[in-house]
Amino acid sequence: MVWSKSGRSTLSMAEDAGPLIAGLFRTEAGHLTARLVRLLGPGHLDDAEEIVQSALTKALHVWPRSGIPDNPSGWLWRVARNEAVDGLRRRRFTAPVTPEDLADSLPDHIADGQNPRFAAELSNEKLGLMFACCHPVLAVEARVALTLKAVCGLGTEQIARAFLLSEATVAQRITRAKARLADAQVPFAIPAGSELPERLEAVLGTLYLLFNEGVGSSDGEDLIRADLVSEALHLARQLADHPVTGRPETEAMAALTCLTAARLPARQGPDGLPVLLADQDRDVWHKGLIAAGFRHLKASMAGPVETRWHLEAAIAAAHAMAPTWEATDWAHIVILYDRLSRLAPGPVTLLNRAVAVGERDGPLAGLAALAPLEGDGLIARYPLFAATKASMLERLGDRMGAAEQLRHALDIADRIGINQPDRRLLLARLDRLME
Repeated sequence: MVWSKSGRSTLSMAEDAGPLIAGLFRTEAGHLTARLVRLLGPGHLDDAEEIVQSALTKALHVWPRSGIPDNPSGWLWRVARNEAVDGLRRRRFTAPVTPEDLADSLPDHIADGQNPRFAAELSNEKLGLMFACCHPVLAVEARVALTLKAVCGLGTEQIARAFLLSEATVAQRITRAKARLADAQVPFAIPAGSELPERLEAVLGTLYLLFNEGVGSSDGEDLIRADLVSEALHLARQLADHPVTGRPETEAMAALTCLTAARLPARQGPDGLPVLLADQDRDVWHKGLIAAGFRHLKASMAGPVETRWHLEAAIAAAHAMAPTWEATDWAHIVILYDRLSRLAPGPVTLLNRAVAVGERDGPLAGLAALAPLEGDGLIARYPLFAATKASMLERLGDRMGAAEQLRHALDIADRIGINQPDRRLLLARLDRLME
């Protein structure tokens, strides 16, 4: 066995470094990539991603032998920065910039190796980088996909699940977006205040999907990605407080994230299984976040325009006000979903509306509301459609039909991917039906 200078075995240090590097990959890869792209130019997103991947790989080899640095994020940034400078010397990424210029424009924020503000600095810069990536030369869907990949650090597979599309389709969308930015010679820079409003829609859409990935992780062992929830919540409230972006729709997004995040303390049981909203202990919901959500919701009513964020926040508020699942104002929620389906139609909206109809009018009505979604290509990639249908069939006493739908949901989950707690819940429901 090999021992380090500190006297610890490399095996022991590797066991410590592995999870840390995996966590840093989730939280820092997007930050570091965005910072490099901002300097190398939008035509070099792939180069920036490769540099960051190289830095993380180097950490896997170095840290088990030399020990985990006091400032892991700063170490990664220094390595990525040096490789960017070396790459520029070799290939001259951008003709007008010399290696010395790049070295000067990449200040070594961790020269002393001890800067606890480093991670916070990246986090604060991230919002500006999201606006930089959401350039209007791209379609809104392409802006959102590219920003989730390049700035937020989500994988192509995770983004594909968010859009209910195939991974190949999303990868192609991101590749074309990169090429479009490069062809248009778009500078990867934080836009001026006057340019923020035209990019706000895409930034809000990005925050929404980032938040949803945190609330219900699309894969892996974790049901909740607290880092993503916290980041999206923080950025949404920052936008709401900004003098330029503090608009009604931004206040609505802040309200939605606060009111939804407030339910997370009751979202997972002691056995690790998800706890459905109907079964959650509302006494453990976060009262402070609920209060903040209602403050943002009130502020969102200042404008004359109703957006999808207003309606989704209003639905979250209806749940927050209800003392129990049974006491929920389902009639009002159905009306809100009717307005939402006209404003932002989509299969997930119609699925959620069907749930509300089923609670208001009974499971037969809920199944009738689900019927138009049968055969929808997007919903075929969404295990919760079959799982919702199973719940309604079970309420009608059709246990075999419900079991069939749960098996279908598991088949989709195995093909498309789903987090393990959600998969275990589907299996537990199926086992219960088959007893």
